[in-house]
Amino acid sequence: MAGIAQDEEFWSLLPSKWWVKFFKRFDEIDTVPEHEWQPIHLLAYFCRRFENHFGKRFSFALKGSPSKCPEIFHIKRVMGVLGTSNQIVMREYIDWVFDTKIIPINKKIRSIGFMANASYCNEFHLHRKEKKKLARTTEIPEDYKKVVDEMGLPIRTFGDLAFAKQALEENPMGREAYERMFDKLYAIGFEYQMLQGLR
Repeated sequence: MAGIAQDEEFWSLLPSKWWVKFFKRFDEIDTVPEHEWQPIHLLAYFCRRFENHFGKRFSFALKGSPSKCPEIFHIKRVMGVLGTSNQIVMREYIDWVFDTKIIPINKKIRSIGFMANASYCNEFHLHRKEKKKLARTTEIPEDYKKVVDEMGLPIRTFGDLAFAKQALEENPMGREAYERMFDKLYAIGFEYQMLQGLR
């Protein structure tokens, strides 16, 4: 939420200090790495996109405990419908919904639940798959290279990653290193689906 931390009038309207603390965490999206985001950060990102487009704050119900508020519930519901807990993919989905479903037709939305739409989620997955069609010879991105280099693994292409996944499944030798590598890659946006249908 742009500038919300400086808005003393806003703080004074909140029903408890817990809500003040909750909203102050929204600014963490500028400092916490995306792969460490929690549902509150995804909510903050949604609110920032909302405010940037509509020119006003997204309104909260302010019901119950902030950690169990309807807005957090809806963000988690979107994650369930989208079928991922990967924060980077969720941030991409929020951007995609705004860029393709809201902004072009100036769609008015009243709830975060608008994004928990199975049709949108399926369309997004197809869009993402088309956008990221990969070949075995496609070099892995620089952030992936950094991870594998730090671990001393000789991986340079998506074909190498597919081989590593196969080795992980079939050979107990080296399993630990590959498991750690894939855990680290997943944290920065990698998904096993990317290796399906490599050309």
